[in-house]
Amino acid sequence: MVKSLQEPISVTEAPAPSSREEAIDYFKNLFGAQKPLVVELGCGNGHFIVEYAKKHPDDNFIGVEKLAGRAGKCLRKIKNQSLSNVVVFKGDAKIFLWEYLYDEMVSEFIVLFPDPWPKKRHHKHRLLKKETIQMLADRLIKGGTISVSTDDLDFYNWLIEEFEKAKTLEPVIVNVKGYPSEYPPTLFLQRHIKAGKDIYFLRFRKI
Repeated sequence: MVKSLQEPISVTEAPAPSSREEAIDYFKNLFGAQKPLVVELGCGNGHFIVEYAKKHPDDNFIGVEKLAGRAGKCLRKIKNQSLSNVVVFKGDAKIFLWEYLYDEMVSEFIVLFPDPWPKKRHHKHRLLKKETIQMLADRLIKGGTISVSTDDLDFYNWLIEEFEKAKTLEPVIVNVKGYPSEYPPTLFLQRHIKAGKDIYFLRFRKI
């Protein structure tokens, strides 16, 4: 059954589950069935997550987007495709991770072309740093993965160092150029390729 959500779910207004058991029931009721959960942090206009959800009907997908306009566009794509296995949460990704997810709930986190904040004094604004990576690792099921792409080599090397600080994660793909063939393209990917930039990809798995 296709959901009738009229607006993206707000991470600051919608009541959040108060326990892991409530969270499992919450997402089961939201999607209509309990399936492996895939979360894209920073889903933008939804170009990736909508196409990826179409390819994987046996998974449930959550897109988290801070900007209301982009979250709204993502929701319209979901409705136009009549997809019942993907929803959009509007708000800060860290709040969503902290308020809605509990340990060992997610099969994959995907973060495509996050802002690298290249200046050193701005590194504190980066989403993926040691503390957040450990939070992602805690929320992964055993064998679950975190996948990241970027066009910034310095940021990429910094990310690898940050991921290696998480004792429960092991590298699956590192020091690799390119973008996974199984992933739908994003607007940022197309722009970077058009500009002649190299693309870098990493994946870590929970052990």
